[in-house]
Amino acid sequence: MKTTELLVNLLSLAESSSGSNIAENSAPVAAETPSANATLESIFESVKRLFFDGFAVGDVTISLWNVTLGLLFFFISLKLGQWVKNRVENKWFLKSKLSKGAREASASLMWYAIVVIAILFSLSIAGIKLSSLALVAGALSLGIGFGLQNIVSNFISGLILLFERPIKRGDWIIVGNTQGFVKDINIRSTQVQTFDFADVLIPNSELLTNQVTNWMLNTSVGRIRIAIGVAYGSDTGKVKDLLIEIARNNPEVVLGHKEYLDPEVLFLRFGDSSLDFELRVFVKDILTTTRTTSAINFEIDRVFREHNIQIPFPQRDIHIIESNGDKS
Repeated sequence: MKTTELLVNLLSLAESSSGSNIAENSAPVAAETPSANATLESIFESVKRLFFDGFAVGDVTISLWNVTLGLLFFFISLKLGQWVKNRVENKWFLKSKLSKGAREASASLMWYAIVVIAILFSLSIAGIKLSSLALVAGALSLGIGFGLQNIVSNFISGLILLFERPIKRGDWIIVGNTQGFVKDINIRSTQVQTFDFADVLIPNSELLTNQVTNWMLNTSVGRIRIAIGVAYGSDTGKVKDLLIEIARNNPEVVLGHKEYLDPEVLFLRFGDSSLDFELRVFVKDILTTTRTTSAINFEIDRVFREHNIQIPFPQRDIHIIESNGDKS
């Protein structure tokens, strides 16, 4: 009996000790679970405050949410503005009485205005007050003084080109060693396509400060001059009449215009090997000068052959004088 009571006491003691160990081991887990949840909630609240409430930089509070909305509004405004610009330029302006250059200038200025408005509204949505831009303007002024003056100069020059329009898209211009057609006038530079279809970017400031030849500023009419030499002894009157007739028969030559002269032939000089003439004509389109010159040259060669008028080549008479020296 005593043995049985002893065993029962031992079993109850073991159960009580094991129960206390389980309670001790589970207590840290129960204590750790509320602590982890509190950490996650703290991180989430910090991210939420940073994204929505923002952070202060001086007197300006910057919110990532507002900045995202501002950038989204800016890109949507640019896409919408590009669509409006193309619509106005290709649809509405074509029905107006504005010239081509005026339409392009108006479309470009409208695009610049859309970009400026989009920037201002985007900054406002991002939470940046316009009054706070004074600091930015001061920094830009400092940057202009140190290295941005060329960019600003080209930008202002681009606006002057749009308003004054000394050149416009499609004009044939010569700037220094570059010659070609104006393809586009941008904010910083003007794109010129050469006759070899190479695109050259010319800073806008160079178009205002350097000498620019514009063959199509006010009119597309141009003049070509063709030099002809005939052999000595040729009938100069007949040569003149034939050249005038050839020029008048060409469909590209301007005739009977009150501002532009009819074809004329000038007897310039007595050359070393030929009598030198020059045929001067005005053509209806300056872009056809090369083809018109070629056609007239072909016709001159054909007509001169029919009338036995020779076009000489340079000749030199060489006289060799032999001297007999004294023989010793």
